[in-house]
Amino acid sequence: MSSLALTPRETARRRLLDCLRREGPLARVEIGQHLGMSPASVSDLTASLLDEGILVSDETGDATQGLIRGRPKVRLSFAATLGSVVGVWTGFNRIELRLVDSAGRNRASRHVERPLRNLEADELMDVLADTITAFARDNDANSVKAVGLACQGYVDTRDGVVAWSPVLGTRDLPLASGLSQRLGKPVLIENDASAMAFAITQRDPALRSGRTACLMIGDGVGLGFLVQGELYRGARSGGSEFGHVRLRRSGPQCRCGGRGCIEAFLADYALHRDAQLIDHRPAPTLLIPSEDAMNAVVAQARSGDPALLNLFREAGEVLGDAAGILIQTLEPDHIVICGPGTRAMDLLRPSFDAALESQTIPELRSLATIHVVESSMDILTEGVVMQALREMDLDLARLKAA
Repeated sequence: MSSLALTPRETARRRLLDCLRREGPLARVEIGQHLGMSPASVSDLTASLLDEGILVSDETGDATQGLIRGRPKVRLSFAATLGSVVGVWTGFNRIELRLVDSAGRNRASRHVERPLRNLEADELMDVLADTITAFARDNDANSVKAVGLACQGYVDTRDGVVAWSPVLGTRDLPLASGLSQRLGKPVLIENDASAMAFAITQRDPALRSGRTACLMIGDGVGLGFLVQGELYRGARSGGSEFGHVRLRRSGPQCRCGGRGCIEAFLADYALHRDAQLIDHRPAPTLLIPSEDAMNAVVAQARSGDPALLNLFREAGEVLGDAAGILIQTLEPDHIVICGPGTRAMDLLRPSFDAALESQTIPELRSLATIHVVESSMDILTEGVVMQALREMDLDLARLKAA
């Protein structure tokens, strides 16, 4: 996609498209309120976008809502015929795919079990490209414009490189350029926790105000940090590896090679590993336990098993310590706890609250609102799909030569 700077008119078009992408279908007056634009400016911009087929008008809405001079609001939205994007998430030997049209509507999804951990770089990219191509072909998606891919680990979004990932066997993987060459499409990559954070904040306007820290628990522990709804980047345009902050030097083994990381106490693999030691339950066939295996551990704890209840109590304390670190280092307005690990939030919550209150300066603790968002891994593909759509919108915002 072009990196040329936008003209002032193109910038205004981009702002308008971004508003519709975030908020969904809006009437012209609502667009003006969101963007602080005059009615004349909104009408001028939307007229050209409608003429170009980028936007479509919906006059079939509820005529009892928002009457203006006896006429119902006409809402504008993206046309569904501008092409599609594919969102991909790579986990431990598994791939999740989602196909979305240009209006943001889900068209198809697929789950693929595929060994990835031991593949060399070229073979890994071949497998991913073939999987994406087959998925698009099987769903008659001949107009895929872009691909977004979420991956665990340290992801350099600027250069499109996965510097390190616990689920891939190669370092400094030029994933974006390698996939783009194979697919003939633009490819953007993102850390999976940042992708989930982006999707969650797009769903809730309140979380797009101020500073929002999304702490994802599940296969691992990750952090997505947003300022005014936009992801905060580090020096290499990557996200945070907050799950690998060390809490205790002599703590349990972590996948990163260290000991005592936040993740080593709290991730699914850590909880299942400790549950195995407690009651000799069967080991998972893969390093990462299945959702069924984790649900079985949670159910047994809820039934009153004292050892497993203590396991979740200690995990809740670690989660509280982690939230306290965020509060006292970043001063977020919102902390969102999300991810598949929220399946056990009722077991984690009492010790989480106690640890947060006892280990956090009260004046700082009062500044942050805690939210729990139950979420599956599906939302990871939603996050990169939304980012890919926004990149597509950048090209749509450009004025075409006469």
